[in-house]
Formats: sequence, C-alpha cells, structure tokens
Amino acid sequence: MKEWVVVQKAVIAEGNKYLILKRSPKAHAYPNCWDFAGGKLEAGEDISESVEREVLEETSLKVKAIRPVFIFHEFVNSHPSVFILYQCNKISGKIRLSEEHTEFKWATKEEILKLKTEKFLRAFLKTK
Repeated sequence: MKEWVVVQKAVIAEGNKYLILKRSPKAHAYPNCWDFAGGKLEAGEDISESVEREVLEETSLKVKAIRPVFIFHEFVNSHPSVFILYQCNKISGKIRLSEEHTEFKWATKEEILKLKTEKFLRAFLKTK
C-alpha cells in the first residue's frame, strides 16, 4: 500500500468571501482548478506551522492557523490523501502568487461552487 499524503489547506475568509487560488495548468494534481492555499505536510513538521508556511510561500501573506475545521479523504493520483482544512486569520501582507498558481480571487460560497474546484473544497463548502 502506498504511503498516506497529508495535505493542509488554509480557510482564509473576509466577511462571506474566501481566498481561492487557481492551480497552474502544469500542476500534477487538479491542474487549472480553484483551491485554497496550502500543501503537503513535510516530515517532522507541525501541521499548523506547515499551513502558515505554505500560505506564505504561495501568496506572500502571513497568517495564523487557528483550528482545524474540516477533514476530507480521497485518492489523488492513486495516493491515499487526507486533507486538513485550517481556519486561518490574515495577519499581514499583500497577495503575490508563486508559480504554483495563476490567479486569485475572493469569492462567496455560491461563486466558488460554480467554478472547477478540487473535491475537498466542494465538500467543505457544502457543509457551510
């Protein structure tokens, strides 16, 4: 059996809008899909520190991870994967995307559900 992949994602909200990023067309999983900022947990890394690091790397925003709000499991490219979504508060910074993403937007739940998204994001929004 393949090793589990742990992915943490940041739920960053302003009012009723969430920060979402569009994955690069070159992404190995879910190319051109809208996503929350985040990524894979590295060996020995604390999950909340990891999500804060990933957000900084992908968006240049400094955030504080508050608490996990949703967990989702699926197979991504034949790898068992668990997604842990963390509520995060924006501390500082202006959004500057890394090469992993091509666009960002602040969008409502209804707007996001009309877009091509990753499965975890759609599942999370259906609980709101």
